[in-house]
Amino acid sequence: MAPADAHGAGINHKANLKYVKLAQVSACMEMVEHLICISGGVAVGIVVWCILFAIVVFFAFFATRMASQNKEDGLHDTGLAILEFGRAFPTEAIRQLQITANGQAVFVRLHDDKAGFMRSLHNHFSVHLIEPGRAHAKDSGTGRGLTIDFLDAPHHNGTFEFATPAEAAEVSLWLLGNYVVNDDTKPIHLMPPAKA
Repeated sequence: MAPADAHGAGINHKANLKYVKLAQVSACMEMVEHLICISGGVAVGIVVWCILFAIVVFFAFFATRMASQNKEDGLHDTGLAILEFGRAFPTEAIRQLQITANGQAVFVRLHDDKAGFMRSLHNHFSVHLIEPGRAHAKDSGTGRGLTIDFLDAPHHNGTFEFATPAEAAEVSLWLLGNYVVNDDTKPIHLMPPAKA
């Protein structure tokens, strides 16, 4: 073998590489009884798969936390209900709120004996005024709920259960008051005379 010069000319790189590989294999063979010999490429692959597995586990944990938070969200917070209804109808003054037992809907009594409705739809809220005569309500059969048909928003039709029968009765009175035309609520002595 020729002596190597300063730039590495004259070195048989293939032969040296072969001896290095043989040395690695023989070292692995000696350690087989005690350890498992893992080459560099396999070790990197295992590390990469472990990192990917950790990322998937973290994402699954994060997604389940977000999903459980969405289940817990609703309109149980009356402050949020007031803010959202006020944002949708800034000229309407709220008198009273009644939240359903599951917190997914709020019935609103307004200052001029009108009624409003608010429903939580996952990431946003649907808010509308119930115009007089545009909602039909009946008992749900449980004594604590109402089955309501909204003629202007049929996608909100459904049965709404409240925490107590008194709350359901209160909302039914609001809706009943919403049926009454304004002239019918005036005392007789204040009404204009009937035309013949």
